[in-house]
Amino acid sequence: MNANDTPGLGCSGVPVIDRCAASLPDNPQCAPNYHFGMLLGVADFRAEQGFHVGRLRRHQRLLHGSGVVAGYPVHFDVDDFELHVGAGYAIDALGRDLLLDSEQCVSLPRWWEKHAGDEAFDDIAAAEDATFDLDLVVCYASCLDQPVPAIAEPCAGDAADIAYARVCETVQLLLRRHLEPPPAVPAPPAPYYLLQRWLGLAPAAFDAEGQPLPEEQWLSDRLAELPALPAAAQGAARAALLGEISARAVAATSPFAPAHLPDESDLCLSIARLREVHIWQDAVGWHATIGSVELGARSSLLPGSLLQTLLLAEPPPAAAVAGAVVVASGATLAGNDLTLVFSQKLAAASVQPEAFAVSEFVDGSGWQTFAPAPPAYDESDPARPTVTLTLDRAPVGSRLRISVVGDGSTPLLGANLIPAGAPHPDRDGRTLTTTIIGG
Repeated sequence: MNANDTPGLGCSGVPVIDRCAASLPDNPQCAPNYHFGMLLGVADFRAEQGFHVGRLRRHQRLLHGSGVVAGYPVHFDVDDFELHVGAGYAIDALGRDLLLDSEQCVSLPRWWEKHAGDEAFDDIAAAEDATFDLDLVVCYASCLDQPVPAIAEPCAGDAADIAYARVCETVQLLLRRHLEPPPAVPAPPAPYYLLQRWLGLAPAAFDAEGQPLPEEQWLSDRLAELPALPAAAQGAARAALLGEISARAVAATSPFAPAHLPDESDLCLSIARLREVHIWQDAVGWHATIGSVELGARSSLLPGSLLQTLLLAEPPPAAAVAGAVVVASGATLAGNDLTLVFSQKLAAASVQPEAFAVSEFVDGSGWQTFAPAPPAYDESDPARPTVTLTLDRAPVGSRLRISVVGDGSTPLLGANLIPAGAPHPDRDGRTLTTTIIGG
């Protein structure tokens, strides 16, 4: 899938060399000023085209950005060793449409036979058994179509001429060697960097000497000021800061199309990364496998209606906070000390003797109650809040029964003041029972 691997996408009939140097005009600044009796030439019609094409591309580039809008699924056929790319639509960094209107495929072994000698693969020791990573990219292309008879150039005499009646936008699919870039001088911040930092989506930006960039330092200083404000003023301050961040991010964004290489190879859009592509030849013939197809390498553009729904939708309901319970295997006995480990911190003032009841079952005499000392509460380990009950005698029965009272007038409460055992913050608690089986 290099320049000549997928010829003719969207165009028909005529040789590539005759038709693939076409381009649509792109000039959103000026439109023809039509008037009665005006003589119209090719330049006037191209100016009309360029005005509308340029405005559309500028709109897409600045308000939507670049990325895959829909489609471009990628899968590998393990039987035929073919890579398939489905129809899709994307926008490149110049705001141009990248439309693939039908599925395309390429045989990886045949592709490798054609490109094994490329400079990008000079480090491959043996073309007959090679493993590498590839990037699958889609690039803008345009071509001429529908040849028709045309009036010859002024100095051509009686000679006839052929012109093309259509300019078609299309795409090229390319496979490129993927190599992890070496560590380098920090790259300049991406567009809208400050907003990405505000949302926690970008790391801090530093210069070559390791010092924060001016905008990074400004944002860090502003964020550090927020906690010092009164709680009631922090919401308005954050809203004002967000407005300032947005304004600075927009001011730092150029309205002009980005610079690019003459061949526009840096404008191609990644749609997948192919990991561990293994191509080899044995006595039977050529074979190929792919370790994984990573679509996450692409940039994706979501519809505005979906983004609006996501932004305005009610947040999902918070999970109900149940009352504290004794965790599994959280009741242990050591001598006269009974220890209970709870699922969450407790309200220390509610840890009272009335919140606990302990009894044992003694063969021959039945249930016997204990009179524990006032309970001791320890939350030094926040993950294991613990209540210790010191019993008035050593248990001798076959069953030790512990009840934690979460209902009534004096229930055990969590630190959130929800009664123990409550299934929901708005519901009453319940009495929890735990049994320790004696020897």
